[in-house]
Amino acid sequence: MNSLVSSNLSHHPARTAVSIFGVAIGVILVVMTVGLVRGALKERANRDANVGVELMLRQAGQGISLTSADMTMPVKNLEQVRSIPGVAAATPVGQNLEMGGKNGLGLQQIDGIDFASFTSASNLRIVQGEALPDGGDVAIVDTKYALNNRVGPGDVIKASGRELKIVGIYDPESGARIKIPLATLQEILGAEQKCSMIFIKCQNPEEQEQVAQRILAAFPDYRIIFTRDLPTLFTNGFNAFNVFLNVVRGLAVVISLLVILLTMYTSVSERTRQIGILKSLGASKVWIAWTFEKEALLISLIGVAGGLIVSQLAAFLTVRYLRLNIDLEMRSMVLASLAGMISGALGALYPALRAASQDPIDALSYE
Repeated sequence: MNSLVSSNLSHHPARTAVSIFGVAIGVILVVMTVGLVRGALKERANRDANVGVELMLRQAGQGISLTSADMTMPVKNLEQVRSIPGVAAATPVGQNLEMGGKNGLGLQQIDGIDFASFTSASNLRIVQGEALPDGGDVAIVDTKYALNNRVGPGDVIKASGRELKIVGIYDPESGARIKIPLATLQEILGAEQKCSMIFIKCQNPEEQEQVAQRILAAFPDYRIIFTRDLPTLFTNGFNAFNVFLNVVRGLAVVISLLVILLTMYTSVSERTRQIGILKSLGASKVWIAWTFEKEALLISLIGVAGGLIVSQLAAFLTVRYLRLNIDLEMRSMVLASLAGMISGALGALYPALRAASQDPIDALSYE
């Protein structure tokens, strides 16, 4: 039976190649899309966790992501936060999330900071150029942004609807890659004396839970985010992205299923007389149905393998030449492979049953 399956596939090489390509496309769609989304989220989580503070204070239920929030928090809360026992430093941060980013999600965040208090609380240091002033259409960017966009002090970039002159380059990568004066962002968004959240550095990082409890006692309607938890929160905490990824997976399964269904249905129609001969020789319905299922599974297996290989190559080229972050999770590759195989088996089910149920006399007389 195995030789029959292989000969049937080789008899129509173009159709077999198209079927394999269809299954491979489904696998590539899932693996690359999930990889791009997870890679962008992982990179952002690592940057936010690298700020150098232990706590982020924000209003509950605010914003569209864990570390992005609307500018509605009064800056006057800053002094009360600083007075809480265990707080070493605190700094207000404004945020504006906008389209146009060059990462895997097509989004870009701009941070508005008070440079003096931000550097006292975080690890940010200027490695080229000057410190960020208190106001004006100016910006500092991190080393990776400067390298990828080939910009430096004195160059002008466009962000938040304005042309911003780069005055300095900072390191390490932390938070948004573009930082402007908090006063400038407040002016752009019409949010005077407001910020998105407050970054808090503890006197003793080992006591951050106790400090967080004291802060929440003073601000019961607010929420505390521990920066140490950001990688896990970014992976599991984005319901909208998870729904999107599930839709992509479902779409890939449908593509593979339809390709296999069309291929095997056509194959059954072309091999009607062959089916009649097999039945006249004593082939059972199960034997015939399983023959078609094996063809579909073999096509799916080759398509899955090809899709995984192409995905690995595409990820390597994307990271190297486009400098996008892609996280090819083993779980996503396994799920994509299973989806490809299952969709192949389901796609061939109806044509296989149709072939097995044909009347041998009608099949032999088929022209």
